[in-house]
Parts: sequence; C-alpha cells; structure tokens
Amino acid sequence: MDIKKLIEDKVDSFNKQGYIHLKNVIEPNIVAETRHLAIQLRKKYKDQEGQDRTEGGGVFWAGLEMASILDTRLWGLYTHPNMKEIAKTFLQIEEPYLYNDQVVVKLPNDNFYFHEHCDNDHVVDPEGAKQGKFKTINCCQILTNMTDLDVGPLCVTNLDTGGKDIILANAGDIVIIDGNTPHTSTPNISNKIRALYACVYSSHPIGKFKSGFYNEKFQ
Repeated sequence: MDIKKLIEDKVDSFNKQGYIHLKNVIEPNIVAETRHLAIQLRKKYKDQEGQDRTEGGGVFWAGLEMASILDTRLWGLYTHPNMKEIAKTFLQIEEPYLYNDQVVVKLPNDNFYFHEHCDNDHVVDPEGAKQGKFKTINCCQILTNMTDLDVGPLCVTNLDTGGKDIILANAGDIVIIDGNTPHTSTPNISNKIRALYACVYSSHPIGKFKSGFYNEKFQ
C-alpha cells in the first residue's frame, strides 16, 4: 500500500476541517493484530482503573495511555513506517516526535465515554498549542466497525462548517484529529466491542512538559 499517494492531497482538507477521515488505509493483518492487543489490554487492566501508574497521566483509567509500555508489541504498530509518513504529512514537518499511544476500547454496554474536549487542553501549555508554538495530531486507528450509533462513534467539530460530524468509520480507517479540534464520543450501549488505537504525534518534543509521555523523534 502506497500510503503517501493515498494522503498527499488530503492536507488542505485536514487543515480546513480540523480533521480528516482516511478510509481503508490500514492493512487487514495489522488491524487484526492491533485489535487483538487492544482488547486484551482493556480487559487485563480493567480491574486496576483508579490505581496509580508511572506512565501517562499517572493513573490507570479506561483509556489506556502509553499503551506500548503496557504491551511492547504495540510499539512496532505505533512506530510503523506508514504512521511516520502520516505524521510527517499532516504535521507538515520532516522530523515528527512521538508523544502518546492510547488504547480506547469500549466493551459491550460500557459507560465509557468522552466529554467534548481538545487533546491539547491536556498538555501543560495549551495556550502555546493554540498560538501555534507546536502542533499535535491524534491518528485514531479504527479497529472495529463504528457504523452504528449505539457503539459510540467519534463526533468531531468541523472547523469549516462549525457543525458536529459523526464519523461512521470501518475497521481499517484512520480518523486524524488536530490537537485543537473539539471531539467527543458517547457510551457503547450495544452488545459489541468498539475499539480504536489512538496514536498521537507532535511537531516538537512536548513530552518533557508532562512526565510520563514520549519525548523522542520518530525514527
């Protein structure tokens, strides 16, 4: 798969909307592997939610930050060459940085949801991000079909129209969200598992601002 050809004409739309939905860009074998690891991690650490941990924000919760620390098999998926090309293209920089990889799995009838937020609200210098001192992108690898509203799909503010776009995505898609773009999702009220793997990259080494996150160049 020539990822560069698939994404090279998408940057203007991304910058205009604040997000982009790339369809069918992850190879099926990679989707299957990532889905398996993500679901196993959520089940493994579910009983530890609320307990302290060293990495990420310092506590276990339903959204497992720094997932490649919890299962090193995810590291190769977070740092896959296709993801580097995506990070370079949409950050519009030749040397992107790693920041965070997060497993976001909603189990059946799971009251796990996200209030509307911007990812950059949670870095130490949100004003700096708004002023363009650095940029982050959240590359949400869709691991299960999210075409049913009951599973709690992503809802992203379209910065061009001002509307709220519900993203009905299939496994193998990637939804890339700018760090300053508001987004949310509702609980999974279905009997299916809803899973994505959020790979966050930055234009500058921002991990040093908040202990526990990556702070190195994408090699």
